[in-house]
Amino acid sequence: MIGLRLYIGPCGLGLGHITRCDAIAREFSNEGVDVLFSSYLDALAYLKRSGFTYFSAIPLSFRTREDGTIDPKMTMSQNGVTVGLWGFIRQLIGEVKQISAFEPDVVISDTRISTLVAAFILRKPRILILNQYSVQMPKDDKKHRLNDRPMLFAAKIIWRYISAMLELAWGLSDLIIVPDLKAPYTISRYNLAIPPGIRRKVRLVGPLTRSRLNLWDGVRHTVRGRPLVFACVSGPATDRRYLVSKLTDILKEFPEDYELILSCGDPNGSVGGKRIENLVVHEWMTEQSYWRTFERADVIVSRAGHETIMKAVSEGKPLVLIPPPNHTEQANNAKRAEELGVAVVLDQSRLDAAMLAEAISRTLRDNRESALRLSETLGSESGVRAVVEAVSQLVATT
Repeated sequence: MIGLRLYIGPCGLGLGHITRCDAIAREFSNEGVDVLFSSYLDALAYLKRSGFTYFSAIPLSFRTREDGTIDPKMTMSQNGVTVGLWGFIRQLIGEVKQISAFEPDVVISDTRISTLVAAFILRKPRILILNQYSVQMPKDDKKHRLNDRPMLFAAKIIWRYISAMLELAWGLSDLIIVPDLKAPYTISRYNLAIPPGIRRKVRLVGPLTRSRLNLWDGVRHTVRGRPLVFACVSGPATDRRYLVSKLTDILKEFPEDYELILSCGDPNGSVGGKRIENLVVHEWMTEQSYWRTFERADVIVSRAGHETIMKAVSEGKPLVLIPPPNHTEQANNAKRAEELGVAVVLDQSRLDAAMLAEAISRTLRDNRESALRLSETLGSESGVRAVVEAVSQLVATT
């Protein structure tokens, strides 16, 4: 593939999209492919550490409350339709300019409309990576004042319109890669209401994770002491900060029956662990350190982001999942992981030390064997290699 040029535009909210695109980009780089990234917010901070060439795109985001939950009213009042639309148009113009200048052979969009539309306008072969086809409005159980209700009603109507436009835009792709297990084990099952006319484009390829053999010498840790609880927090900054604070307060008082490591998932944070009582806290972990810890862990505590769940599935690790209260995608992921017998799901609003300790004990007791069996369904197939082959086929037919 020497001489091939690849343009990758992942959604910049949180780190799930950029980490799986990173795995793809490194695989292509090893084959002599020239890669250019385009992203914003958290993904941009990640790219600054990665060594890849990147373009800084106009940021787009939801407004959130202090606890990290999406606030439809604040998003509507502060972003507004006009401001949000103008931000998207500016991002789209930036994508058109960058793709035109770079002249890639293939464009990959990870849940990013502007990248996909720009590639369509410029007639570039395009691959879409996503694990949520139908974007549902966040559930909002908060009681609102009477004078706020008209704005919330308008927000619901606009959300439905935007969701319909998103689904139409996804169809502009030549190929849709879903980094998930095939039925009946699909984690994102409840988020994949794909229209019949689009299904022919869809390929479920499994997790998009780099082989551990590319990260260290492949020696597995077999010496077991206390069970290792690895709490790896991900998601947008506000969401991360809230859960990091909550878990730090809980875990530092945990009994010494466990080895406890907390990854704050802050791409702007410092590298190196800080001990607080029985807890070791990492603002940021290198990829090697993160995977070593993941591989050693007995249980993973996290949000219910798709990428983290798929990492746990690939490693056969049972989970304790704490989805944000009104995040429909993560709630669906958590529900499915629980149905498959690999996770215990907790309500963030009721989270305390006793509840978390009981959940960890329960998932270690009840979910470990199911997690190992689910990981075995992956076989020897590589999701990353499937993407490489898909790009090769797309180039060969254009």
